[in-house]
Amino acid sequence: MSVLFLRRTAATLGLLVASSASAFVPYAPVPVGPLPTVGPIPSSPKTVWGKEYSHDRDFSVSGPVLDPEQVIAWDGSGGTADGIDYSGTRPNWPEDQQVDALANTRDALFDELLAGTAHLIFSHEDTIARRRRPAGVFDVTTVPSGGPVPLTNGSVIGGAGEVSVSTSDAFGPPASQFVWATQPEVNKMPRPVDVDGLEVWGPEPSGSDTTAMVAGDSTKYSLDVDARSGFSVWNLAGFPYLQHATIVGAVESLLGPMPGSAFSLVDKLEGREAINLDALMVSDIVGGRNVFDTEPVTAPNDDQLDQNGAPILGHFPSGQRRGDTIVFSIRQIIDPADADGYYSTGSELFVLDSFSGVSFLKHGGKTWDEAHALTELTRVVPLAGDANGDGTVDLLDLDILGMNFGAMPATFGQGDFNEDGTVNLLDLDILGANFGQSGTARGGVIDINALEAIGGATFTPNFATAVPEPSTALLGCVALIAAAAIRRR
Repeated sequence: MSVLFLRRTAATLGLLVASSASAFVPYAPVPVGPLPTVGPIPSSPKTVWGKEYSHDRDFSVSGPVLDPEQVIAWDGSGGTADGIDYSGTRPNWPEDQQVDALANTRDALFDELLAGTAHLIFSHEDTIARRRRPAGVFDVTTVPSGGPVPLTNGSVIGGAGEVSVSTSDAFGPPASQFVWATQPEVNKMPRPVDVDGLEVWGPEPSGSDTTAMVAGDSTKYSLDVDARSGFSVWNLAGFPYLQHATIVGAVESLLGPMPGSAFSLVDKLEGREAINLDALMVSDIVGGRNVFDTEPVTAPNDDQLDQNGAPILGHFPSGQRRGDTIVFSIRQIIDPADADGYYSTGSELFVLDSFSGVSFLKHGGKTWDEAHALTELTRVVPLAGDANGDGTVDLLDLDILGMNFGAMPATFGQGDFNEDGTVNLLDLDILGANFGQSGTARGGVIDINALEAIGGATFTPNFATAVPEPSTALLGCVALIAAAAIRRR
């Protein structure tokens, strides 16, 4: 059993045990407004209704206690309630696993996301592979649950327990990324370690009892390891929606055949079993809603409405009609034999259409493929030995290490440079080997594990004078300042 697994389990249990002494924050229903529309300024978490998330590890807010397949409803102000629990819903696969993707049968703003006018919200994994010297050697490193997490594209996003946004570039300025919902906004108690699935725009409770289960509308979901059951997406009704083999075929058509040298460093799976759906949006518009239909149709369904009752476009300006479609990512898979070290970075976003096949998502002026992930979605982290994060390994860092020598458990900022949980002579050796160096290090490509679409203000402001709402303005300013600081380094 790995040290990393023990540390993650201890951290999760620690959060749950520490929080069990106090009641969770009650869920406060979010007012349901007009149909969500697109616009330049992303809607804030408090104004987006029907939000649900899964957590790695899944838990119930009643306690809280670990509870595989329990989904949590969150109000954007820190309040939560138990939502859908998929346990026992599958007659042919009763095994309880963690839920790692959520979607509605007809996700709102799906076509707007494909058209590049909706904003993309996402979360990312708390453990990723990092390539270290000598070349080809990888290890698993943790991503903090709370940001800031600087990226090589100059953006500063949230941590693994937060939700970030990538804005559309359809309304003027270039697309940017920043924190959309912080840990305490997702859940004040316990603060999330790893947001693993997202669904938004669902129903809100109509009664006054905010402690009761919130119904939610996550009618499509994925379990933790697809290859175990042979299915990548399940219906709430209890039977499969998409086979694992279908996802494997879509991935291999773009990334190439799975090489024998590739594997998932986090869960130790090899070959095609390592291909695991990790984020999901769905828009099922032909045939039955619980079947990923592949046969062409001459006319759309009579009921062409999304989860909010808004008309579904289902076609593009060229006149080409789409079929049942999903947007998804897969878990990060490394390949030491590959020039860049990855078979999949985990941040490629695939669009699978039952009519036209598979492609990469185009959003924010970018194609979300491997090149985009390697260039723009790699973490920027302090050099090994730089405890205070000022860009230089010097006597100040040695002082920090000395003050914390023997500390256990410990963090990078306390001098635990090899991230083994203890500040000791091994960390002193790392500091010594890097003494006098300046700059930053590449800390591995992030691994997207949840995605959704949100709208925004419908007007097009004068960007020289526009004043967004305070929370958005503050986050945007923090992102710009941090990006400038990174560039100066």
